[in-house]
Amino acid sequence: MIAYKKMNNRNGKSLGQYMTPKFVAEFMSSLIGKPQSASILEPDAGEGVFLEVLYEKGFRNVKAYEIDEQMGKRSPIKITYCDFLKIPPKQSFDVVIGNPPYVRWKNIPEEWRRLFKKSEYWNKIMNGLCDLTYAFIYHAVNFLRDYGELIFICPLFWTETVHGKHLRDHLSKNGSVELLINLNEAKVFEQVSSTIIIFKYVKHVKLPRVKIIEYRSKQPVTPLVTNRISFLIKNLELHAEKPDFYIEDGSYRAYLSEQFIGGEPWHPVPPTEKIVRKIDTIQDIAHIGDIAEIGNGMVSGLDAAFKLKEEELKALNEHERGSLIYVYKAKTLERFFPSSKPIPYIFTNHIASERDLEQFYPYFHQKLSRYKEKLRHRYNYAKDIPWWHWVFLRNKGLFERYNVKIFVPSKERYNIRGYFRFALIRDEKDKPFYATQDVTAICVKRGFRESVEYILGLLNSEPIQRWIMVKGFSRGGVYDFSEEPIRTIPIPRINWNNSNEIELHRLIAEVVREILTQKRLDKTAELNNYVKRFIELKKEAKIFPLSVFSEHNRN
Repeated sequence: MIAYKKMNNRNGKSLGQYMTPKFVAEFMSSLIGKPQSASILEPDAGEGVFLEVLYEKGFRNVKAYEIDEQMGKRSPIKITYCDFLKIPPKQSFDVVIGNPPYVRWKNIPEEWRRLFKKSEYWNKIMNGLCDLTYAFIYHAVNFLRDYGELIFICPLFWTETVHGKHLRDHLSKNGSVELLINLNEAKVFEQVSSTIIIFKYVKHVKLPRVKIIEYRSKQPVTPLVTNRISFLIKNLELHAEKPDFYIEDGSYRAYLSEQFIGGEPWHPVPPTEKIVRKIDTIQDIAHIGDIAEIGNGMVSGLDAAFKLKEEELKALNEHERGSLIYVYKAKTLERFFPSSKPIPYIFTNHIASERDLEQFYPYFHQKLSRYKEKLRHRYNYAKDIPWWHWVFLRNKGLFERYNVKIFVPSKERYNIRGYFRFALIRDEKDKPFYATQDVTAICVKRGFRESVEYILGLLNSEPIQRWIMVKGFSRGGVYDFSEEPIRTIPIPRINWNNSNEIELHRLIAEVVREILTQKRLDKTAELNNYVKRFIELKKEAKIFPLSVFSEHNRN
């Protein structure tokens, strides 16, 4: 079951349970590659829909657990009523199948949260940003014997998020993903809006490729959809010796992607994305996290109170003019450069008392006082913050340490403009520029030889933006440019002993300077051409063994 509501007592009984439709359980059970004599575990049986389907298919060696004693009374297979997470993984199974619960960390019983933090078994996977799905997947894998199969339906989040890294790494070290079905925004469960996946994992088997099925439709998942997916899986198996085999049929895509490695996000790359695959084959590559400090903008808690209009600046005294900061917001950014001037903001965090504010900063006091009640009721990060202060300065020091920065909106819809906006920001003399929380800053570390114009050019180029679209973190069409997703963006390094690479570095930086100084966005096509030439120069082919999905070849 997927449980989305708060767990209300210490034994973990869920108030909100969304059961797997029988046709989905039938489809998932069809993915089992073991004979009827196989030992099977259902760790979260719910009403017993998987047990019913397994029984109908002739599986009898089935063990089932369920925490809620009111559920599964009509199951044809006996259910043991206890907490699966409390069962030590001493018994091994050929198959684990089911729908693990989804319960946010804050709704997990305190008893379990303490255990997750203290137990050596759990704390390498679980933290305060994980949900209960992580625990079930981790624990279930540990119940598999060699070549055993895990088949789960669950939300997508853990496959991409930073806090899912340790779980993904555990899976990678102990086996391979054989199949990943991404149902995207299609509804599987009533009253649940979430991106749902079905995946099959095989323990202690190293497969070079993953079968990928994507269903991209607003229409709900029905038996017709699962039947179509079954057909696509068979086609992928028939063409397993053709790594570039690709099917696109209306709302469906099917292809083979490279196996997921380590704790990296599960971002399959279809063969149609040739430029992305080329970038991923480059050996001499850095990532933004290697070459730059990254930080999200500052939080005022109420921008309307602190933001000033140009005409208001005339009313300020000397103290007040000295307490302005100039801020960029997402709406002020364009590709390569800002679309408008930075916005003047009141900054009063250095003022200790309201009396000083009123005496020395009268206009600030007058303006802020109009918002006093709202300012008092801002989210204050559990700190005692004076009502005239910004609530979270976050990376103010970062903005002040670097006089050249690249700003990007922290959330961006690609389909609105057809590109992501990375803008170069240069401070004026003794006047650093800041950003609010809807902007993330990339500050290239000193000592990195490649120019900031080169990096800016790559980030705004079609190849790297295509890489972000395919392998970046997005939800509902909104791309996340917070610190961790930005950290992974690739930046090919220059071989300073290679004259061809040096020349392309010069050409990329030169055209970017022209775009910046003359606002020549029409030069972007020229930039894209140089970047594509550079990627062709840098790429190295990788040859993988072909995947054969048979029991014989897994040994």
